[in-house]
Amino acid sequence: MKIMKRKPQCGVATIEFVMGFMLFWWLCMAWVEASYMSYISAVSDYAVGEATRVTRLDNSVDDSCSGSHCASSYSEQFRRALNQNDSLWAQFIDPAKFMFSIQYLKTPTDLEQLSDDYCPIDEGMTESECGTAKDSAIAVYRINYNYTPIFNYFINDNQLFSREVIVIQEYERDKFNYQTAW
Repeated sequence: MKIMKRKPQCGVATIEFVMGFMLFWWLCMAWVEASYMSYISAVSDYAVGEATRVTRLDNSVDDSCSGSHCASSYSEQFRRALNQNDSLWAQFIDPAKFMFSIQYLKTPTDLEQLSDDYCPIDEGMTESECGTAKDSAIAVYRINYNYTPIFNYFINDNQLFSREVIVIQEYERDKFNYQTAW
């Protein structure tokens, strides 16, 4: 019986390594992308919560002021709090990508009847304010963040993260009529 010698194979280990390494690299990049998206989502939650806290507790809103053009309106205070650059999260995200809307409501019934597409932000605008701030004890703050992925291999070009908070405006709550609200 004749024993056949096997011919040595060259390069098989290299090819297997390269294919395995490419798969490993793609998985690592997908993990980095998912982690960054999770971070952006958490930062959006924190940003809207902190900005609404600052806004609702600030008593410098002028009673004669109405609309978004007032220097001391809730909208202006919210914008300042959202764009504050000395916070930790502002170093990793672009505050210019935030868009926000504020819907003012007078009664809980108005809140119950609020539709999903309330206070839309017009094309090309970064903010929208609906309703009247004066004597409105309830406000719904919504922020949108246009997230651009690090690697476009896994996700389409732009994602929109949206968060909203319903708050009682501390310095408007004394105008709230509890008897007619319920």
